[in-house]
Amino acid sequence: MNILIVEDEPSLRENLQWMLELEGYQVTAACNGAEALVRARNERPDLVLTDVMMPEMDGYALVRALREDAQLAAVPIIMLTAKADRVDVRSAMNLGADDYLTKPCRRDELLEAIQARLLRSSNLEQAAQRLHQEARQAMQIDTLTSLPGRDLFEQRIEAALQQQSSVALVCLGLDGFAKINESLGTSIGDLVLREVGKRLNIYSAHWESPTAYDSVSRIGGDEFALCMGGLAGEDALELRASELLRRLAAPYQVGGHTLFLTASAGASLYPSQADSAHALMLNAESALHHAKPSGPGSYLIFDPAMNRQVARSLHIHNELHRALAQGDLQVFYQPQVQITTGKLVGFEALLRWQHATLGWISPAEFIPVAEQSGIIVQIGQWVMHTAAAQAAQWLAEGHQDFRMAVNLSVRQFAGKDLPLLVQEVLRNTGLPPHMLELEVTESMALQSVASTLGTLHACKTLGVKLAMDDFGTGYSSLAYLKRYPLDALKIDQAFVRNITQDLGDAAITRAIVAMAHSFGMTVIAEGVETVDQLEFLKSLGCEDFQGYLFSKPVPADEAVLCFAGYQG
Repeated sequence: MNILIVEDEPSLRENLQWMLELEGYQVTAACNGAEALVRARNERPDLVLTDVMMPEMDGYALVRALREDAQLAAVPIIMLTAKADRVDVRSAMNLGADDYLTKPCRRDELLEAIQARLLRSSNLEQAAQRLHQEARQAMQIDTLTSLPGRDLFEQRIEAALQQQSSVALVCLGLDGFAKINESLGTSIGDLVLREVGKRLNIYSAHWESPTAYDSVSRIGGDEFALCMGGLAGEDALELRASELLRRLAAPYQVGGHTLFLTASAGASLYPSQADSAHALMLNAESALHHAKPSGPGSYLIFDPAMNRQVARSLHIHNELHRALAQGDLQVFYQPQVQITTGKLVGFEALLRWQHATLGWISPAEFIPVAEQSGIIVQIGQWVMHTAAAQAAQWLAEGHQDFRMAVNLSVRQFAGKDLPLLVQEVLRNTGLPPHMLELEVTESMALQSVASTLGTLHACKTLGVKLAMDDFGTGYSSLAYLKRYPLDALKIDQAFVRNITQDLGDAAITRAIVAMAHSFGMTVIAEGVETVDQLEFLKSLGCEDFQGYLFSKPVPADEAVLCFAGYQG
């Protein structure tokens, strides 16, 4: 044990050093606090024995400096002084001293104090090590399911790679698990997670040709993973994954509830797709990430194109922020025409992006990235301002009786600030409220009926028009639809495309038009490309259309020419 003595009186310093060395301690001495601080930082003593009154830096300043040093903050400190005033004792203790002895102190008294402080320091260090070990253990084993955690699981994968010629990894994610926690509480959710772990454990113990390196893990949240040694080939892996998904889809009897859940899966193979445990895990997780958008119960095996897609998405994410800041995004306008007269009645504002090196990037690619990152909110605000300002400019130029339709993003619609944004846009641009139309999709409107009604009515109160986009592609309840203060329904181009050849699409379109009219709404058909489609829509009583038959989306300087209308 190394003890640092700090004492400005030479004879006392030497006596203390001699006495402690006889007791077997290693001793370093300093004549003031400044010197002691340098020695402490270089030698890391196990205990500091310091005088209080010293030149350059006294004992109080030394204690303060030691306690502020992260590497020395836990070193025990005993202060020695000829002063025995309680105020001095309290001051020393408040600064962080561990003990306080009055000079001259007896040998046995000093040795007892030193031994007590060193023992306490040792106990604290052991306790800290124990807590650290317990924390590491908690990271190794998931306390909820008693399955290996991610760290231990990756170690087991490493062992499997060293001993097995082929290893398969499957990552599983529960579909819609968050709804259970939200509706029934986390205690029920925890029971479900335990049951999932139990099912995976049971299956792994009984599947064909098990190995000593097979392992099940909860890698975080509602995601689990299985390492399977000796499983070679994508066909065998797909059979195993399908059985896993089937078992997890069986009903869950938990906490008095019968719950139905599915899981999605992503998988990867060693050595054909990965050369390390880390790469194998990343590949399987990437496959799971790509499987989930395909719907509940989906399964995908890793493909290198997934990583390229992720890299491109990240690149687009970064470039989107630059594009918004530098003004590289554009708003194009697709005209909307009254079918019976050919008169232009409106425009739909559509976001476009021409990147300097990537060229034109499809909205179908960059809009989901913008939604996921949250930048869609800022982009949506800019689009609404830009489109409304353009409409106000055309109005000032003498063009009358048209609307400007703007699409709302999921995040915009779900937020609380949409009515305030609309109000601000109308105020700043001077556009009459009835000329601005907000388009919401069917799926957005169904996310929360109560909040949807509140948002729609708040916007409607401002005087703007409301339309439901892509109608017929979702699962709207007619009862809900009747309650929404909508002015128009837009028939999705998926139905319009084959309206003259497909009896089903024709029947759906006919029903949408009739229903909209019964609710007092007008109908706009999207994606009209042929005269036959237009004539069929006209026969149904559909009011308006947009599509390549008249014009594709174009910049503002071209869109203004569309006020001439559709000539047939």
